[in-house]
Amino acid sequence: MSIIYKEKHHVFAIQMECTTYAFAVNADDQLVHLYWGRKLMDIEELEILEQNLEVSANRDGSFRPRLLHNSQYEYHAGEFYSYQEKALDITFPDGVRGAQLVYAGHKISEDEKELQVFLKDEYYPLKVTLLYRTYQGLDLLTRQGVIENDGTEIFNLDKMQTATLHFPEGVGYRLTHYAGNWGAEYQRREQMLDICRLVIQNNHGNTSGPQAVPFIMLDPWGKAEELSGDVYAAALHWSGNFKITCEQNMLGETAVSIGINDEEVGMYLEPGSSFRTPEVTVGFCSDGFGGVRRQFYDYQLDYLLPKRSAHTPFPVLYNSFYPYGFDIDEEKIEGLMQRAADIGVELFVIDDGWMPGRDCDKKGLGDWYACPKRFPHGLKPLSKEAHRLGMKFGLWVEPEMVNPDSDLYRAHPDWVLQSPNRSQTLSRNQLALNLAREEVVEYLLGVLEELVEDYELDYLKWDMNRYISDFGWPESTKMQRERLPVTLIENVYRIWEHLNKKYPHLLLENCAHGGARTDYGMLQYADRINRSDNNSPVDVLLLHEGFTDMMVPKLAGGAGNLNGDMRIPYAFRENLGFTGSLSIGANLLTCGAEYLTALKKSIAQFKLEREDLQNSYIYHLLSAREGAYTVWQYVRRDRRAFTLFGFCYGRHYPDTRLHRIQMAGLCPDTVYECVADENCPQEIGKRYTGRTLMQIGLQLPIEENFAAMRRVFRVVEKGQIK
Repeated sequence: MSIIYKEKHHVFAIQMECTTYAFAVNADDQLVHLYWGRKLMDIEELEILEQNLEVSANRDGSFRPRLLHNSQYEYHAGEFYSYQEKALDITFPDGVRGAQLVYAGHKISEDEKELQVFLKDEYYPLKVTLLYRTYQGLDLLTRQGVIENDGTEIFNLDKMQTATLHFPEGVGYRLTHYAGNWGAEYQRREQMLDICRLVIQNNHGNTSGPQAVPFIMLDPWGKAEELSGDVYAAALHWSGNFKITCEQNMLGETAVSIGINDEEVGMYLEPGSSFRTPEVTVGFCSDGFGGVRRQFYDYQLDYLLPKRSAHTPFPVLYNSFYPYGFDIDEEKIEGLMQRAADIGVELFVIDDGWMPGRDCDKKGLGDWYACPKRFPHGLKPLSKEAHRLGMKFGLWVEPEMVNPDSDLYRAHPDWVLQSPNRSQTLSRNQLALNLAREEVVEYLLGVLEELVEDYELDYLKWDMNRYISDFGWPESTKMQRERLPVTLIENVYRIWEHLNKKYPHLLLENCAHGGARTDYGMLQYADRINRSDNNSPVDVLLLHEGFTDMMVPKLAGGAGNLNGDMRIPYAFRENLGFTGSLSIGANLLTCGAEYLTALKKSIAQFKLEREDLQNSYIYHLLSAREGAYTVWQYVRRDRRAFTLFGFCYGRHYPDTRLHRIQMAGLCPDTVYECVADENCPQEIGKRYTGRTLMQIGLQLPIEENFAAMRRVFRVVEKGQIK
């Protein structure tokens, strides 16, 4: 792992585990892209690219490469004769539009893991710093830009994306992205890029999804598979409006511009100020889509996720909303707590409905104190009771929204986003608070601190159930109003960051009407993601597969709990529940003793297996998108254990029988022993080498609709006697 600068040709080469990323300063002092792909063992190999370059003398006598087509700019900002999507567009005070950026120096960190490249406009007092960061052992690179006004007048920042990405020329690319809606998040979409611009974007104001997700993959000629093929990937760290432009031109050049959506936003750079774009993490892998997944899992677990939970199994959770909705009170919660503790639940969460008047979604939102009628003693005794029973205690909030029928709105009607001369736009009977207002942020910080401290919370579930339909802010300046979509997300991060720093023990759930903020911007703050509000097991097969293409499986909360659709066999629901962070939502006060016993047994077994499951890679051996059979293999990152999940749904006669399934990602000469399989106990104790499992495979007993299985293997330790 190193970052190298070759003075001879002014070339920067970023060497990762198995990847090289290179760019250069050309004869016009512009930064141009050279190479991104499989690792070059000798950087001097880049000299062959001079066959595609003009090597011209610079004013100082040095020689620098210039691309023949002059269009592969490392950060496209409006260069002449380049017509691809700009990453940076700026209007200067005299009306001139577009930057002409030239190289002004660079800095490589002592450990050679970070690079700063300094650019400046040829004429105007504009500075841009491009930041590159690498990660030990990974083929991932994080990019970011800092745009600075070094002058005395205001600049209009019309477009402020994070990066321009270039791909090998003369190649056709398949684009893989994810689209959906509430209850149908992360639906995988694939298409070949044509000679056009294809835009993936979200403009809902306060969320990155679920209509689109800021995560894409490109593979040459569409030939990549789960275990093989070259794949490029990019994940934007932003939870608001984003824009990804993929384009291919007549010259066979393919580029992607990625960052904040310039729709509905106008940024201004005041003298001496700067804007830091959100990060984008990009990667290249020659081991197929599964290889990309493993790279991004390692990145999340070792670098991005909160340290308090990244390597810790997530507690089994009970949530009150599934069985009762808003109809909760002190007596019910006390009874549920005792039953939950009896079956082994470790975290009890009171969901929506605990505030005054909150017996439906039309009132009470914004009044963050316990309803005195339904909780006459408040929530503090319930928190103490949960702790007495050995469980953590959690609470649901939706801080960004307010009902018109609430004390908060009656006291501060000016705190909501609302344009003059326009009627209010309600969604789920809610209005959106203006988080760009400092007094709103300070109020929410105070409210959340009070809840965490007064109720001794161990867990906070942050929900968000409506999009922004009106960015009105009557008292604002033009600059405040046009910057509002960016400021709003920055302040959401600000509150989450504050909670993380002040309460390092507090587990935080990122719930946005299901998975609407399933993005890398939230990952550094959240311990769990509500994958979806849809808990139909047959839908969860697709939901979980899309989710795990980009997110570590242990983050998946919400649906997949052990109640689900009770018409579907319990084993199907149980096995699916084990694939994420297990949650329980059954009505424990009314279900029978037999069902309680089954839940208790499932929870106990999950606790035995979760350490392996939640520190694993996932291989989609048979995709839920491609047939009646779904087979996922969870392989612990040290390869010393794996779990095989199999599901059958939608099989029709005369569909073919399921053939042997070959495993992946195992150590070939290591012996693995089956240690658990409740469906086929005769399999327990059988041993196979990793090579046998990967080359011959296993026959799985899931040939009937709603059949499901889970088989656990662990390494046979040297000298172990059976």
